[in-house]
This record gives sequence, structure tokens and C-alpha cells, in this order.
Amino acid sequence: MVEGGVTIVKYLLFLANLVLWVGGLSLIIVGSILQLKFDNVLDILGDERLATPIILLVIGSLCTLLGFLGCCGAIRENYCLTVSFAVLLALLITCEIAAVIIGYALHDSFRLGISNQLQTGMVRYHESRGVESAWDKTHQLFECCGVTNSSDWLTFTTIPDSCCVEEMEGCARESAPLFEPGCIHSVER
Repeated sequence: MVEGGVTIVKYLLFLANLVLWVGGLSLIIVGSILQLKFDNVLDILGDERLATPIILLVIGSLCTLLGFLGCCGAIRENYCLTVSFAVLLALLITCEIAAVIIGYALHDSFRLGISNQLQTGMVRYHESRGVESAWDKTHQLFECCGVTNSSDWLTFTTIPDSCCVEEMEGCARESAPLFEPGCIHSVER
């Protein structure tokens, strides 16, 4: 009876870790796709370390490693792999709890930092072709204009044509309809 219970636990642990491993691979795939799709958009911020695709890739890699160790340790009943799995799982749970606490505590300052980075990107709009392209893609992709609204552009330069609902040459100077929300609001959603 006891031996049958151990076998059931062994296969349930294997199955749970297999799901974790597949989930980790899925996060890596989604992070890679987002990184490729939004590659130029990240030029606005200047600091790509906290970008969502990078975070997904890191978390996906950790989950994949953790799932692999758990699967191998469970199915082979290997003590070293099982202990490695347990230690990594404890570290991961501790880091997740710390990240949630830090994220909650620093939410407002993080939002302010992103807003400042976006405004810095607005200053560099005409200085760098990459930043200009990134802003234009961001406006069209998220259907937004400026940081909080289109009037933000008037502080630094003229409103770019990419803010127009129907983008065409010179549309912003001709008082064409502009995207209403600021990009900080669109990105937060």
C-alpha cells in the first residue's frame, strides 16, 4: 500500500513539474516574440532591463530549469536533483514574494520614472532616427500621443504626424484628429 502511494506521488510530482517546464518554455516563446515585435519601441525608454520581454525571458528560463530539475529528480528518484529542485524552488518563491512587496511599495516611483524616461525620449525625438522611429511606432501601435496627451509634444517640438488617427504627411499641422490618450495610459492598460 505504501509503495503504491509513493509511486502516485512520484508521478504527480513529475506531472506538476512537466507543466512547469512547458509553462517556462511558453514564457520564453512569448518573451521572444514580444522582444522581436516591440524591438524598436524600447528605444524610447533607453533602459531595456525592466522591459516586459526581458522579464518574461528570465522568468521563463527559471521555470524551465526548475521544471527540468523537478521532472528528472522525480522520475529518476535522484536525491541531488530533488534537493537542487527544492532549493531553487525556495529561492524562487522568496524572490517572488520580495518582487511583489517591492512592486507594491515602488509602484508610484516606477510610474514616475517611466514618465520621466518617456519625456527624455521626447527631447531626443529629432536627435536620433531610432528614437523617432520608436515614438512613431508607439503612437500607431498603442493609438496614443505624447506621455499624458498630445500637448506634451508642444513643450519640446511640434506634434509628430504619427499622432494622427489617419497618418499622412503634415496631418498634425492641419489640425487632423489626433489620438486622445497619452502613451503612459495606453501602456499601463
